[in-house]
Amino acid sequence: MTESSKIQPEIKHMVIMHCDGLGASVANALSDQGHKIYVIDDRMESFDRLPKNKIDNGDITPIIGDGTIKNHLARTSMDNADVFMALSDIDSRNAMAGQMAKHIFKIPRVICRIDDPERQKMYNSLGLYCISARTFATQMVVEAAKA
Repeated sequence: MTESSKIQPEIKHMVIMHCDGLGASVANALSDQGHKIYVIDDRMESFDRLPKNKIDNGDITPIIGDGTIKNHLARTSMDNADVFMALSDIDSRNAMAGQMAKHIFKIPRVICRIDDPERQKMYNSLGLYCISARTFATQMVVEAAKA
């Protein structure tokens, strides 16, 4: 395969709400794939989890703000975002931010961490892609127990 025949993956602009362990890990992994990442969190110290070199070279842009407030979200390049991820550990905050991203900012792909299974079903039906750390961990433990 020649260099010119390789297909380059599309670089996407992605916004992540909340920079705890999960948010920081996802931001780092997606920036490793070449995507432009904006991370919004209301606590400055949360950004200490992000690699300083990726902030310095502009791969990851931290923004102090509340991801459930429209004007704060607007500072994260929401108008250019391809994907929005609400990854806090509070279902209602994630759902609110996800709905704003989907319906106000018209972001095509919205991913929300929703741990309550009943809420997951409801928000999935509203066009949000819901994930659950609890469900994923449970599946992994059950699978490992079979070994």
